[in-house]
Amino acid sequence: MALLLLSLIGCGDGSTQDPSELPYVVTAIDYHFHDAHPSLPISLDRTLIFRNGGRNIHNVTIIGTDFNRDLPVEGELVIEPVSSLLSDPGLYDFVCTYHQDREMSGVLVLED
Repeated sequence: MALLLLSLIGCGDGSTQDPSELPYVVTAIDYHFHDAHPSLPISLDRTLIFRNGGRNIHNVTIIGTDFNRDLPVEGELVIEPVSSLLSDPGLYDFVCTYHQDREMSGVLVLED
């Protein structure tokens, strides 16, 4: 959320940037993925960032794909644009393989 607010008010010419043009950030905080809800569609040409804002190492595994990356504390994974990894619109479930027993999961909804 802070990234979004800083980008919106940080334009020196007084203009604001359309939030749909900013990177979409999913943050792993302890045992939860924040902003990974099926009600928030993401455009395929948008940048997607997974960020670890918690105290534990996490993992991002997108089910049905080969994407399986560790996410160290204070680290981030940048997928720019989303279509470089996921080329079709639809629902994509993902999990933290380290904390599946705590149901640490999310859903990406991708649209054209």
